[in-house]
Amino acid sequence: MKFELNNPTKTALLVIDMENDFVKPGAPMCVPMATKAVPNIKKLIDVCRKKGATVIYTTHVHGKDRGDMGLMSGFWPPIDSQEALVDNTPSTEIYSDIAPQEGELVIKKHRYSAFYNTDLETQLRNRGIDTLIITGTVTNMCCESTARDAQFRDYKTIFVSEATGTMDHPDLGAGAMSAEDVQKATLTSLSFCVAEIAPADEFIERL
Repeated sequence: MKFELNNPTKTALLVIDMENDFVKPGAPMCVPMATKAVPNIKKLIDVCRKKGATVIYTTHVHGKDRGDMGLMSGFWPPIDSQEALVDNTPSTEIYSDIAPQEGELVIKKHRYSAFYNTDLETQLRNRGIDTLIITGTVTNMCCESTARDAQFRDYKTIFVSEATGTMDHPDLGAGAMSAEDVQKATLTSLSFCVAEIAPADEFIERL
C-alpha cells in the first residue's frame, strides 16, 4: 500500500511519547533506539511545519494518585514505583531537541494508543486531517497501537521506519528478541494490513 500525499494541510505528524523518560540517556525507561531516532524525527517536524502539515505530540503520563494506572503498574515497575512517567514533572516533558512550538498540541494519554480516552480524534476531524504519519516510541507498543487504531478509523497511516524505536525484549515465555528484530517484525506486520512503511527521506520527498 502506498498512499498519495496531495495536500499537506490534511496530514498530521504524530510524535508519539518522545518524552524525557523514554528519550533522555540514563532516564528510567530510556529507549536507546528512540534516542537515535531524534535527528530523523526533528527533520520530519521541520519539514511538516514548513509545508503546513499539523504536528501533534503525545506524552504518556500517570497521576500521583495512581488512579489512571490500571494494569500498567503490573507490566512496568518504574510506573508502579512512580520513578517514571509521573504527570506534571520534567520527566514527562517532550525531549528538548524536538520540543513543541507554541500552539502545537500535546495530548496526554494513559494507555498505549493515542486514541484511547483522549480527544485526538476530535482534534483531527476538526482540522480535516485524513493522513497520519507515525513517529516516536515504542514502535511495537504505543506507535503500533496508535497506527492500528488510526487504520480502524480509516485514516491513511504512514509509519516512518527510521523515526520510530523499540528496545530489547527479554524472554518472558516466548523467547528473547533484540530491538532490531522487534523493529523488523513490527514493521513487517504493519505493512501487511495496517500501514504504509516509509523511510524518512522518501516521505519528505513526497510531502
